[in-house]
Amino acid sequence: MSLASDLLEPRGGHRLLVLGDEAVVRGALEARVGVVTGYPGTPASEIGDTFGRLGAASGARFEWSVNEKVALELAFGSSLAGVRGLVVMKHLGLTYAGDPLSTMPYIGVVGGLVIVSAADPSCHTSPNEQDQRHFARMLGIPTLDPSSPDEARAMTRYAFELSEATELPVLLRITARVAHTRAVVHTADFGSPAPPPRFLRDPERFVPVPGHARKLRLRLAERLHRAETLLARSGFCAARSGSGRKGVVSTGAPHLLTVELLA
Repeated sequence: MSLASDLLEPRGGHRLLVLGDEAVVRGALEARVGVVTGYPGTPASEIGDTFGRLGAASGARFEWSVNEKVALELAFGSSLAGVRGLVVMKHLGLTYAGDPLSTMPYIGVVGGLVIVSAADPSCHTSPNEQDQRHFARMLGIPTLDPSSPDEARAMTRYAFELSEATELPVLLRITARVAHTRAVVHTADFGSPAPPPRFLRDPERFVPVPGHARKLRLRLAERLHRAETLLARSGFCAARSGSGRKGVVSTGAPHLLTVELLA
């Protein structure tokens, strides 16, 4: 079977040998994403390239946008109409998209909105390093940091559910090591077909002039608390008991190395 047919297989329970970026595609397909946008940049480019090759068969509208800001605004627009949106960029692009992103947690989402921003520790293909987790914390955006391609698939699918449950955009921070590692990924069934788009007018929520924004800001703390509770139950935050007096907290690509060293 070809990679395209494997990714598009609606039944789960099989294993794929894919890149981390391709695992993100599979997770988004399982979540029935409706709109995919982005701006190319290594190590995230393969996500958009793969959706481009899948075409209409993916069930999602895909486009490379003129920049990351426009890509994010398009995906957010789809979210406000109840359509799940995925936007893809590298770490530098998240800063470029920071203007609209800063207000989105106040307004909140309707359909799930997942922002994949690929980091590049050690500057393999980038002029600098950035840790988007600090940016997300400042703005009030839950963040998922997969440690493997298999976890990238699972976290991508879960990110849409988390986004809708909290009404917040969710950042999926993958790194070059995860994005460009090829590993076995376990698949799940595709979700139910998405309902048709429907936009409900709500100026007090969707028009964040200062008078509205001050009220919207008060809802952010409750949304973040809800996210914290859901993430604690997600199964992604696992603890391994030992006999020592010290503990190690690890996430992302370093997590697997930490587990191996402490085994």
